[in-house]
Amino acid sequence: MNRRWDRVRRVDPVWVFLLGFILLCALYEYGRVLNLPPLPMHIWRQGDCLSLTWHYYTGEADLLSPLIHSRIADGGESGKSAGEFPLLYWLIGHIWRITGPNEFVYRLFGLVLHGIASFFLFRTLQRVLRSDFWAVLLSLLLFTSPVLLYYGVSFLTDVPAFDLTLIGWYFIIRYWQERKPWTWMLGIMLFTLAMLLKVTAGMSLVAIAGIYVISIVLPRTAASFRTALPSIGLGMGSILFSVVSIMAWYVHAEHYNEIHYGRYTFNNLWPIWEMSAEELDRSFRYGREILVFQVFDTSIWLVILAALAILMVNVRELPAVAILLNGMLLVGVVLYTLFWFHAVDGHDYYFINPIIPLLILLVTWLWWLREHHPDLFQARWLRWAMVFLLTYNVAYARNNLIMRSNPMSQMDRDDLLPTYHCVEPGYWNALVDPKWKDMWDVAPFLDEIGVGAHDPVISMDDGTINTSLYFMRRPGFTRYGNDFSSATGIERCLSLGARFLVFSHGEHLEEEHVKPFLKRPIGRRGSFRVFDLIDRPVSIDTLYHFQQIKGEVMTIDHRSDATPCGEGPGWCFPAKLYPFEIDGLALDGGGALSYLELEVKGSIQWQDGYDGGAVLALSENDRDIQVSQLNTELSEGAFEHIYRLAPISQGATRKLFIQNSSGRAFELDGLELLVTRHSPIP
Repeated sequence: MNRRWDRVRRVDPVWVFLLGFILLCALYEYGRVLNLPPLPMHIWRQGDCLSLTWHYYTGEADLLSPLIHSRIADGGESGKSAGEFPLLYWLIGHIWRITGPNEFVYRLFGLVLHGIASFFLFRTLQRVLRSDFWAVLLSLLLFTSPVLLYYGVSFLTDVPAFDLTLIGWYFIIRYWQERKPWTWMLGIMLFTLAMLLKVTAGMSLVAIAGIYVISIVLPRTAASFRTALPSIGLGMGSILFSVVSIMAWYVHAEHYNEIHYGRYTFNNLWPIWEMSAEELDRSFRYGREILVFQVFDTSIWLVILAALAILMVNVRELPAVAILLNGMLLVGVVLYTLFWFHAVDGHDYYFINPIIPLLILLVTWLWWLREHHPDLFQARWLRWAMVFLLTYNVAYARNNLIMRSNPMSQMDRDDLLPTYHCVEPGYWNALVDPKWKDMWDVAPFLDEIGVGAHDPVISMDDGTINTSLYFMRRPGFTRYGNDFSSATGIERCLSLGARFLVFSHGEHLEEEHVKPFLKRPIGRRGSFRVFDLIDRPVSIDTLYHFQQIKGEVMTIDHRSDATPCGEGPGWCFPAKLYPFEIDGLALDGGGALSYLELEVKGSIQWQDGYDGGAVLALSENDRDIQVSQLNTELSEGAFEHIYRLAPISQGATRKLFIQNSSGRAFELDGLELLVTRHSPIP
């Protein structure tokens, strides 16, 4: 038994870490997740990141002049807007030039970067704790944080900034141990890049700068560690260079946004003192029900709290630098939370970088154990307990990522491990929005129907800044900053160059202020509809024309309960719910920017008069579900209804029918059907 254990102990810990990380990736189903489109949780911010990346891929933007799809700048004429330093978007955009624009590549880049950062953390822990076991365990335990799992393969800069900070700490620790100037400079540079990617990643840099300033201002306090810090020239020079670099970008970004009057994000505080009582209540509720469990599960929080309590009781046994570092970082977390308390409500990614102080707290506790209680540090029961903790949290994290990464399905609690917190399944299910399904890969369809790559579109359903526009790969306008509840908002976008209108929600078809803009429907793909807003010269071709004559039989596929009405010209129908259906009309075909028009005429007489309950309906159906149904009432007398329709995709169908819930028979006379195709004249 001892020989076998010795063989296990001789396995290179690097391989243990790498195999553990790869195993966790497999358990988390990253093979599936990497191939997914942007997921529901914070799809808004994901759309912004991808939009910025797209314009670096196309070459329309340069590093210092970012560009998005949404026309929120220059009075609605451009998408020039800046936020965080766009190095990540610029880099992925240039990688896309080799691989092609692909969200898989972006996600894979994030996973690889996080794997590299986790490896550097492992190496850091080896140096600090001088224990391969604890180095492997703690670096893998960090890889059970739900926010790191989700956003690590997402498109936001928070986890990359976190990863750069982890790598930066490796080089700072190396400097403290080896006193090589290049390691200090590289560590500070990585902290700087992290803060440029996400300003909220600056706690580590601020803490290091604070310790350095204290070492100069209070030399007696810092006597025990002053020699471990660089000279004033190297230390203050690198820190000042970092501060100047960060300020330079954000001053430039602010100036860029002021010139173009457009902001896709804000680079400022979001403090608690600016919140209403209702906002505070919502934030506290979200924080305790959802947010806290997205950082870590309760089991890890208990370990963190226990470590904090032990260190506070034994604070005199800690080096002064450890006390300063932990104190500054923990105070920083409190201040950070107060300064960005708005983000507690729904913005879980804001609390990725505050994990760094928690990690350093755990490392300090383990260091204290090694120095003052080596028997406990080496105890097998403690190590097995931590292995069990890791195993449980892997199961918890896997469960959480599965709930987050099902963009179109409602997760059933019976399909999940019982490791979730009670509010989570309902919360993630509520984020599913079916409108995105038919937009994910809609760009080739828009190319096919004649929507140009630079033609601005109005996206009626999208409340985000860029998401639907990125999916379409088209510039344009969303509900962000635009009011589409009246015709005025649509007309404003038209005046700014909008050429097409799109939406997925069928209720827009019945909105009176929208109907004038729906005259030229040129495409439908599932629930996604496209309308041409430009009145172009067209040629008109008749596809089908039927006019009722006495005794003539309709020449298309239909079902009818009609019987001849004696000597009269009309058809008599009984009081059935669906007495008449047509499903054989030629309602497909046509080229780019073409649309169809179905005109239905006739006259109807109701037995004993009409008091409501009958409609002429045109339904549109995909293979599995009905996408929409247009209803027009059939009151007494003559009627004439015109339906303008987009050519339908393969597998979709349309049906024209009468739905009669009046309970009365009727006579239909002079029925006329005319189907024409309207094609733009070249």
